[in-house]
Amino acid sequence: MESTELRGWIDHRAMMLWVCIKCLILMVVGVTIALSLKGLSDDATLPLSIAVGAVGFFLWFCSFGAVMDIASMRSDMDEALRNSTFGSQFVKAPFPAYVALTTIVMLGTPVMLIWMLNA
Repeated sequence: MESTELRGWIDHRAMMLWVCIKCLILMVVGVTIALSLKGLSDDATLPLSIAVGAVGFFLWFCSFGAVMDIASMRSDMDEALRNSTFGSQFVKAPFPAYVALTTIVMLGTPVMLIWMLNA
């Protein structure tokens, strides 16, 4: 794969990760504002908890796929890109740690929000 095409795909998947992070932050801010304004009745906590869980799982699914796609692109580099500074650092990147961190953040945050909603 040509280096410009590979960098384009990596940029696309990294942008998807950025969108997932922004959506997660907006979800946290929205739930926090709703709870702080006492705008939730007892009947609204269960549907909101289900929605937070579903959106959180979807965001994890998207971010996990993006990290795995970026990790798999290491094998698609041509020799010129592999021998560059970017390529050598990209090959050494600890993608299992990124997957673990993504899982903790993208699934842990909705769990904490659901816990906060039902407290």
